[in-house]
Amino acid sequence: MTIGIISSSDQFLSLAYTLANNNLQVCIYFRPGQDPYVNEKVKVLAARFQLVTGQQHEDVYNWVKQVNPAVVFVYGYPSLLDVSQFSMPAFNIHAGPLPSFRGPVPVFWQLKMGMLRLCLSIHVLNERFDAGAVVWNKYIPDQPHYNYSLVHQIFSQLVVEGVHYILNALVSGKPPAPIPPDGENAYHHRPAAKDVQIDWKQMSAREICNLIRACNPWNKGAATNMNGQQIKIMDGLQTGIATKLPPGSVVLEDTRLLVAAGDAQLIQVNMLLLEDMYVAAYQAAYYGIQKGLILQ
Repeated sequence: MTIGIISSSDQFLSLAYTLANNNLQVCIYFRPGQDPYVNEKVKVLAARFQLVTGQQHEDVYNWVKQVNPAVVFVYGYPSLLDVSQFSMPAFNIHAGPLPSFRGPVPVFWQLKMGMLRLCLSIHVLNERFDAGAVVWNKYIPDQPHYNYSLVHQIFSQLVVEGVHYILNALVSGKPPAPIPPDGENAYHHRPAAKDVQIDWKQMSAREICNLIRACNPWNKGAATNMNGQQIKIMDGLQTGIATKLPPGSVVLEDTRLLVAAGDAQLIQVNMLLLEDMYVAAYQAAYYGIQKGLILQ
């Protein structure tokens, strides 16, 4: 059986290797994205497969017709595909529950919104983004150390289970049955500047730490302002310590950097980004982050 994979990221690599190790022929269409490192990584690590790269809108459809795989999986591809060009079953792999987390970056929103469980879904490809019938999903509990990239890495391993389930169903002649929708239909846009900004007055310590994880590493942390200058908090920890200080107030205790959140709790900041420099919290005072400063 020939399996086709369409992607514009490196998320498909684990899936491709696993399928190939199970004696399945894997053909890949890759559209290079904006990250040169990812593009080179795919070029090197996917060299063992039948890899075709393209940029033009029609390239992917020419590839489908030429390769004619038995089934196609779309994983990390940003453009809406014309389903009329696919004569074979085609599925999209989506890193969120559907239809409640439609949109291009569902992992960000799941982490920011503090979802207790994170979801990976596979749905039938149709004429709308993230709108086809879901045929498989997998939930994992969120963990305090999870961040945006780590969740994607975990999902890239878990997706193998869903793909094997679908392949077995197709081989048996029984296409995978749709499963009930998860929550209300909601589309979450790509994060704007306001979505990655810490609101010290309104956000609780938990919400701030969730936002930091959701912004790591793609945005290099959650944004805040220090004396009119934007800085980013790359790692934060809930302490459970109560405070009467105004939200955003900086507290220095020995080598610890603490900041008051909107729920009168202190968070411990461990790493920051200042003017493209990575700064450990215990060195923050050298950069003007002193006791009594209020972050905005």
